[in-house]
Amino acid sequence: MPQKKRWGSLLFVALLILGKSTKLLKVFKAAKIAKPAITFASMALSLFAYAFWLGPWFSVGFIAMLFIHEMGHVIALRLKGYPAPTMVFIPFLGAAIFAPAFQDREDEAYVGYGGPLLGSIGAAALFGVWFFLEESSTAAHLVLITSYVAVFINLFNLLPISPLDGGRITQATGRWFQYVGIAGLVIFSFFFRQPVILFIWILVIAEFRFVALNLRALLIVLCDLGMITLMYLGYSQQPWWVDVVDSVVATFFAFMVVMAATGKIAHEEFHGTDNRADLLVQRRIWWFVLYAGLIVALALLLTYQASLLPSVPVK
Repeated sequence: MPQKKRWGSLLFVALLILGKSTKLLKVFKAAKIAKPAITFASMALSLFAYAFWLGPWFSVGFIAMLFIHEMGHVIALRLKGYPAPTMVFIPFLGAAIFAPAFQDREDEAYVGYGGPLLGSIGAAALFGVWFFLEESSTAAHLVLITSYVAVFINLFNLLPISPLDGGRITQATGRWFQYVGIAGLVIFSFFFRQPVILFIWILVIAEFRFVALNLRALLIVLCDLGMITLMYLGYSQQPWWVDVVDSVVATFFAFMVVMAATGKIAHEEFHGTDNRADLLVQRRIWWFVLYAGLIVALALLLTYQASLLPSVPVK
């Protein structure tokens, strides 16, 4: 796979996890489409959409990896005594669950950690299958690339900024981690330089509780207009119809935030209060060790897999 196309596809993959945004989930819920019965229908729709672009077999593996990741959150919720949530697959935005309000910071970190943990185990297990296949076969290449993409998703998802899982985990260690996450996203944006990266910023800015809602709404609108303009000018490496989907969803989301800023939608929908007590220092250190350990393990696995990737596209 040519290097340029490889990194372009990785940018797309990074965007697939954005369905984890609590704010975006509320938008879909408000649109009356987030019902328990929609889980398998949305999975089938996503499978069809990905297959149309990426091929059927990769799409099956990719949906399976998303499902395993989300099941990690579901299992963690049940272990903590929360009700089983609805799992929703959103084409070109990934998958997400409607989690309830958490009673404390440790519960949120526990549930946030469950997804990347089980998702990483699933990706590593799939990589283990690769060792039993003929290295030069199409099946081996497909398994390797699917595992590589899954590892990348789980690693990117650990970026310490909301609405990603890393932001959910690190809120238990200290609020200052969000600034590390912002810096990481700035570096990521500069490295990939694709218009759709502004979609990530739209979702992240919506979570900036240290910024006034009116200012957040303005920044989100500017990001939305900038993304659409750059896509129209031909700077995107995605198919045009994926650009259209991203633009429509981003614009709808920006509209909802503006409506909240103007008071036409309840402010609590986009910016709730946080009265949860901080954890003891020992517990903060424990969560930091778990978080850093998973990042290191995934980074090492991703680096090793990158050296094994095929040099030609898999058909």
